[in-house]
Amino acid sequence: MSNSCALLIFCDDFRIKDNPAFFYAAKNHQNIIALYIYDENYLGRKLGAAAKVFLHHALNSFQKLLKTEYKINLVIRQGEALEHIKQITKEIKIDAIYFNNSYTAKQILAENKIRTQFSHLKINSFTAKLLFDPQQIQTGQKSFFKVFSPFWKNCLKNQNLIGDFLAKPHRATSAHNLKTLEIAELNLLPQHQGNWHKNLIKNYEFNYDAIEKNIADFLDHKLNDYTIKRDIPSLAATSKISPYLRFGMISPRIIFIAASMRECHQRFLSELGWREFAYHTMYHHQDLATKEIKPEFAKFKWNNNKNMLQKWQKGQTGFRLVDAAMQELWQSGIMHNRTRMLTASFLIKDLLIDWRFGEEWFWNSLVDACPAVNPFSWQWIFGSGYDCAPYFRVFNPDLQKQRFDLKEEYCKRYLDKNYNLTKIVDHGLARIEAISRYKLLH
Repeated sequence: MSNSCALLIFCDDFRIKDNPAFFYAAKNHQNIIALYIYDENYLGRKLGAAAKVFLHHALNSFQKLLKTEYKINLVIRQGEALEHIKQITKEIKIDAIYFNNSYTAKQILAENKIRTQFSHLKINSFTAKLLFDPQQIQTGQKSFFKVFSPFWKNCLKNQNLIGDFLAKPHRATSAHNLKTLEIAELNLLPQHQGNWHKNLIKNYEFNYDAIEKNIADFLDHKLNDYTIKRDIPSLAATSKISPYLRFGMISPRIIFIAASMRECHQRFLSELGWREFAYHTMYHHQDLATKEIKPEFAKFKWNNNKNMLQKWQKGQTGFRLVDAAMQELWQSGIMHNRTRMLTASFLIKDLLIDWRFGEEWFWNSLVDACPAVNPFSWQWIFGSGYDCAPYFRVFNPDLQKQRFDLKEEYCKRYLDKNYNLTKIVDHGLARIEAISRYKLLH
């Protein structure tokens, strides 16, 4: 190990286990400067309120972990990343820069600027936020995939690219007196929304050992029944790992390897694959959150009734399963995947409200709001994305409730006991109207 100093930049990879940037910085250098730079617009769009709350607590936990395990102080800055890095390299002799690759257009541009501006240093970047870099998986024609099944088959065929997970470094040292912000100075918590964010965060664990234990419990005791029970929103039958993957508190590679060692893992792994497919798509369609992938769908005629939109947002549609799901979202910052599909279909196909309004509401309300998965899923429901649900598939909210919440355990959990609202649309008529508008596109 050389007597040198590495600048280690963290961004949505807040972990020490299976973090290649951290592992190799510690392995190759005597000293590490651990740096986090917050920019509200770092993804190319402002971070949503619920995700900010989760980020605040994830940062707190990660800061303590670095301090406890290695006596490393996390340097926190805010603003333009390049300027802060320039300043640090003037104050301290830096020999190399380490980070894990990101995939939105703004992040790719920022990381390429680091490579260009500091080309005199050794730049080391790694695939750690996904199982596969989006450019690694290609069709036989050297293009990108537009259908999930062949995409995921190709991924599984190339499992060797995933590699083995990396243990946490045995040692890592840091010696510097750089200025740093307190996490509270980033103002990630809302100032004028009462106890909303405190109630929100009660649903999540931020102790790394406890997070790992919860995942192990799921893999050991719930994976066998996952395919059968995953669609029942009242059951605790899913892994609940999405916010931890979103902010990199756990490694997708560790999850993949651990699940692969169990029986009945195929369906669960395909959900990891769906996340990969969303990033694969976003990488090639960076305007995924604002523009239909299939251009003909841009001609769809929307009603965009503001009053109806507000009733949907507040869980006041009169359809019990829809409203329970929207209440779950508001109260917990998460929503079961089955009801995510239902509520999205209801907004688009029953209320004829532009999918972008729904995507934006979810972006602001979900703790796991992901720049790839969120818009990708909304386009999937609308029909404008890749490998989509057919346009004539319109979820019937009442039938969905009969099928997946017959005893109303989920509805009663989130709806007020005095809930008694009139339905704001006739689903049968709304379905006919939606399909007629879709047919005009074909």
